[in-house]
Amino acid sequence: MLNFEEKKALIESIDGFELHEISMGRVNVHYPASKRDKKIIVKHLHPNGNAFVYAPFLEVEPLDKQGYVNVKDYSQNEIRVLLLEAKEFMDKDEDGFKEGFTKIYQDNEGEKLSLVYENKMWVIYTGENLEAVFPTLEAAEGYLLDEGFFEA
Repeated sequence: MLNFEEKKALIESIDGFELHEISMGRVNVHYPASKRDKKIIVKHLHPNGNAFVYAPFLEVEPLDKQGYVNVKDYSQNEIRVLLLEAKEFMDKDEDGFKEGFTKIYQDNEGEKLSLVYENKMWVIYTGENLEAVFPTLEAAEGYLLDEGFFEA
């Protein structure tokens, strides 16, 4: 088990996190760049080494009602991996997509289109030219299918 200082140093080694002291010597860690409403990535890092990492994407670990997992007995590598996964999760908006996420589609003649997630919309480009904009992935993929395009 890592102690408080070791966990704190590990957290500080990852870019984008801000430490905020709270009561009883504990620290919360904020991720201000989060695309989600949730900004606290680590809560209650305690001087006794206890801490909770935001991980609602985990299906196996026991999570509290806010989506945090207790990492008191996790190894350094387990905590690092979990923090990076949590950061990646928080980099995606509530729809589950990261700004700039791109899929390539082509038709039977080899023409290619790009489907890009921008500003919570799905934008289809022919090269650098705007082809169409859709509010949902399903609508954009339906249009591409109707036009004879399939995922490359």
